[in-house]
Amino acid sequence: MEESTDISIKQATQELLHTAIFQNISKRTNEMFAQKLAFWLVRYILLISSMNESLNINLEQILSNLHGERLKKIVSITNNSVNSTHNDSNNSDYYIW
Repeated sequence: MEESTDISIKQATQELLHTAIFQNISKRTNEMFAQKLAFWLVRYILLISSMNESLNINLEQILSNLHGERLKKIVSITNNSVNSTHNDSNNSDYYIW
């Protein structure tokens, strides 16, 4: 018997909340914020993967279609933040804060 790979949004959100990054987010903000963020990320992931599957376009094109010019600003801000954190930290193993 073949095992189903389908997972509900609720299950995916719960799995995401159990990851180290979301446990850290929950500690730094609050549990409700982390839950809402996880829920929105799961929905966003489903939307993007669905666009890839149905339209057969790559991730970069999907993000560009969804965010337009804002994508460049998002990439710039996140790159600066990651580079700053990496340069300031003695331990590059930390990926958040």
